[in-house]
Amino acid sequence: MGRRLRASQGVESPALGPGAAGWREDRSALDRTRRPRQGVLGDCWVVAALLAVHEADPAAGRHLLAPGPGDTWAVTLYERRRPVRVLVDRTMPVTAQGRWAYAREAGAAPGWVGIVEKAAALHVAGSYRVLARGFGRSGLAVLTGLPVRTHLRLPPASSIDEWLRAGHAIVASTHPASPLVRTEHGPLPRDHVMAVVGADPVTGHVRLRNPWRPEDVLTVDARTFRRGFLSLDRTVATVRR
Repeated sequence: MGRRLRASQGVESPALGPGAAGWREDRSALDRTRRPRQGVLGDCWVVAALLAVHEADPAAGRHLLAPGPGDTWAVTLYERRRPVRVLVDRTMPVTAQGRWAYAREAGAAPGWVGIVEKAAALHVAGSYRVLARGFGRSGLAVLTGLPVRTHLRLPPASSIDEWLRAGHAIVASTHPASPLVRTEHGPLPRDHVMAVVGADPVTGHVRLRNPWRPEDVLTVDARTFRRGFLSLDRTVATVRR
């Protein structure tokens, strides 16, 4: 399950990780308006960050990837704030039953999201398995090349609203005891990263999208936000281009 695949054009694929048993070509049309959705791989730090970037700039998918030579795609990621071009093909991990295993466009095949995740696995880790460990701030830095600030003291809704309106990408991370905190979607998952997509300065409510179910918006009050989340990470500038 840890083997790599070398495609016909000479482009290397990362080693497989948990939940994947093989590869299959994704021939679906790319729909970069679709939100990213996390698969069985525990790389919420990448997918939630990608979801936050897409929320701040719906055209982000067009900035991140472009057609490469042959049947490849060129994904622009960042290392120490410098752009790095990563070439990948569209062979994507599948389960033993042949279902798509990892990140994909919400309600669809891997598409543009799978391409970006595959590039991140290859460039950042060399393996999907290793990609299953990381922090939200790292995901934002890899995807945007912008400085990222971590807030261990969670900011008020008024500040979050201001940053979102300015086009900053924001994620929030839960902690090991977060399942004790209940929300309208049930207990919060432990050690999980979500995209912050809205905040109400009047009520103090914060709105989030979970990369497991990105179509839904989770709204929490200020107390629940403080109890259920450990930290907030944000780009210090807009991600819009």
